[in-house]
Amino acid sequence: MTLLLLILGSAFAQEPVTAAAAVDEPVLIEGMPPGPPPSSEDAERLALRLGGELRCPVCQGMSVKDSTSPAAVNMLNRIRELVQVGYSEGQVKDYFVDRYGEWVLLEPTSRGFNWIVWLGPALFLGLGGAFVYATVVQWSKEEDDALPSDTGAQPKDRYEERLLAELEDE
Repeated sequence: MTLLLLILGSAFAQEPVTAAAAVDEPVLIEGMPPGPPPSSEDAERLALRLGGELRCPVCQGMSVKDSTSPAAVNMLNRIRELVQVGYSEGQVKDYFVDRYGEWVLLEPTSRGFNWIVWLGPALFLGLGGAFVYATVVQWSKEEDDALPSDTGAQPKDRYEERLLAELEDE
């Protein structure tokens, strides 16, 4: 039974797609490059800037430009190839987003409900400040806590009378 499961499992197994395999594909980006290829200096500058905006699939906390992993080196070489052919920055980013998902971008796009993540802390800080302001205004409007006997509402008790008498004698 175990042998049968192993045979069936290997028959349906698929080879995982690695970063190196995704990078070794031929240049297949929708649409033609928008213009002529840039000069080699401009292409290198653009490739390094794009490499700083894309996440290394191995390190995941570093950009492709800063990482020394083989996958990051392959991705940076792929970025150079695409830029040298003449593809735009947006097309190159879309190419990698299609292959790795949006997490490959070091700065997420702000669409959908992502604005809550960015504006949520400011919103809570503003609401907290408004609450503190309203509380302070309310406290300042309250009357001072006076003794009931000072307002004449109730007669002085004997302890208060004794204390006042001792203070007057001094």
